[in-house]
Amino acid sequence: MNKTIIICAAGLIGIAAFAVSRHVKTPPKEPNDNAVSAKSETAAQEPAFLPFGEASNAAKIAQYPVTNAEYARFVKETGHEPPRYWKNGKFPEGKEKHPVLWVSLRDAEAYCAWLGKNDAAHTYRLPTEAEWESAAGATPHDAEFNFNGVIAAHLLKKDKDRLVEFVHPKSELKGKKQKLSEVISISPNGGVRGWVNHRNYTGFIYTDLFREISDAGGRTTPVDAYPQTKAACGALDMWGNCWEWTSTEIVARNGAERGKNVNAIKGGSWYANKSSCRTDYSGEGRRPEGCYNTVGFRVMQIAK
Repeated sequence: MNKTIIICAAGLIGIAAFAVSRHVKTPPKEPNDNAVSAKSETAAQEPAFLPFGEASNAAKIAQYPVTNAEYARFVKETGHEPPRYWKNGKFPEGKEKHPVLWVSLRDAEAYCAWLGKNDAAHTYRLPTEAEWESAAGATPHDAEFNFNGVIAAHLLKKDKDRLVEFVHPKSELKGKKQKLSEVISISPNGGVRGWVNHRNYTGFIYTDLFREISDAGGRTTPVDAYPQTKAACGALDMWGNCWEWTSTEIVARNGAERGKNVNAIKGGSWYANKSSCRTDYSGEGRRPEGCYNTVGFRVMQIAK
């Protein structure tokens, strides 16, 4: 199958990552170090499924997005092509419980079909946009999750004096280096300045450091890194960390896909600003054949 590989900067032009969300009241918080780095012995166990909204118990949604460890079982058993950031067919060490990325809608559908072949009592599919929103419910104003403010805070704390080089061929700063702290900064309420400037291809996403992070699968966190932030149905990781595919076709209102027929994605990502991670943010979509370093998926379980 021919697949299109897209770097997130191209697909998120409509997200002004430097804008301050009116909902962000405190600087972004990282999960504790143990939650981010710990390996889980249960990472490849069968996922839990939860009822939601007006749905009967016949239809449930996964407690977490599909992880690298879960997707690895699918790849091993079927010979399906692994995501591009996996090296020699293996996901990055320590990312067992992180959401799998760089998977197209078709990859996600193939995963659902594989689950169904191994379960005589259920079928599996992607949620519709309406089902996803019903399961998530309204985003709490004090919700904590992984978005671009988290990675910016982490990098500035870790290595603010690191020299980063602008690498985009169209950047007016191509080949030039600046300290990281001169490229990005965080406002008191968590907004990120200097994340992106599409007019002249400057900003953090056009640097060698961002490319390094992207090639490693993005700055994701484990799917259970924010246990205090639960969706209406009780699911975790529905906001931030990775966008999630839905089966709903829309005409995109945001980003490079604006005006095009795409599949809706929900929940925001490690790359996105906080406001675009919220349930009420809509109009974002991606081409079904595309693979993106910010997009994963969560599955629905349907009783036969």
